[in-house]
Amino acid sequence: MTDLRIMALPALALLPVVVLAACDRDEEDASVPPRMVEVAEVVADDASLTLTLLGDVHGETEVRVFSQLPERVREVHVEDGQLIEEGEPLVTLEADLPASEVGQASAALLAAEATRDQIQADLARISGLVASHVLPASRSETLATQLRSAEARVEQLRAARRAAGQRRDRTVIRAPADGMVALLAVDDGDMVSPQRPVCLIVQMDRVDVHFSVVELDYVRLEVGMAVTVTPPALPDLHRAGEITRISPVLDPLTRTATVEVRLDNPGHTLRPGMVAEVAIELERRTDVILVPARGVLMTTRTDTAREGYVFVVDGDTARRRPVFLGQRYGERMEITRGLERGEQIVVLGQHVLRDGSSIRVRDAATEVAAPEPAAPESLDTDPAVETP
Repeated sequence: MTDLRIMALPALALLPVVVLAACDRDEEDASVPPRMVEVAEVVADDASLTLTLLGDVHGETEVRVFSQLPERVREVHVEDGQLIEEGEPLVTLEADLPASEVGQASAALLAAEATRDQIQADLARISGLVASHVLPASRSETLATQLRSAEARVEQLRAARRAAGQRRDRTVIRAPADGMVALLAVDDGDMVSPQRPVCLIVQMDRVDVHFSVVELDYVRLEVGMAVTVTPPALPDLHRAGEITRISPVLDPLTRTATVEVRLDNPGHTLRPGMVAEVAIELERRTDVILVPARGVLMTTRTDTAREGYVFVVDGDTARRRPVFLGQRYGERMEITRGLERGEQIVVLGQHVLRDGSSIRVRDAATEVAAPEPAAPESLDTDPAVETP
């Protein structure tokens, strides 16, 4: 019994200290002025899940034009940005060598035709003598063989002359399609070759936007889905289009697939090579409980159980309340459990609050009536205060 009394004495001695500390804390909490905060109302609204990606703009048709001959440029007939029609000349090459080839082929053909005509005349004359038994039949057979060989030679040279004429025609490079000249890469006097493109012909009345999607998004896309395209360089421009092609396979290196969107391009505002933001609505729901995402505070259970917490306005007091999170829609977060429509939560200044903290809601009237410079500072997170 004596030992128990001795052990209880230190505990009894500490009791006044604990009571005194609790009283001091209550006095300290009572002395803390109300925190100025901003609040937002919990709403039930329509929510759409939108996939936003970046892609590259391409012309509906893009044709790279090559020279079929390694030759020097005599004259360039077009400029970058010029609209042309199919068949119009783009570039004229030097034609001296092809022209000489045509001349040589024509001369050889004339000589072959003369030889053929002579053999044909000899055969006609010999055939009469053979019929009258003046000459043996072998003479006419020999001339007939020579005639067939001469005719074959004529046909061969005709083909050679056509080929030479085609090479000469290829010294004029023509537009393969209607469109706009782009990336013109030659000038007068330059050498061209079949390996280097001369220019690009682009049709821009409609454009395609190509972008890549990961596997999780790939399975949710379908041809014909509506999209909205907005170039970052022109944020006020919004064009509607639809998915026209989805790659049937994914790249095994990047695990992504290419998707193409086609849209009208009045005024050629969108140009090939521009970056475009593509927004695809994947899902739309009604009567979803939504709050500003910045008002939701995360916990260690957020990743595993989708649980967070908010501070709900209760008169002049902030009450901490756990909530369960759903899908995030842009700047708003879905709350699946824990809040009701019409309630108000703290969206600015909540990081320095505790359950039961006194608050004062900031509005325009408050700012005019209380313009102290120290008040706005309470809206920022105080590094010295731990997040509840």
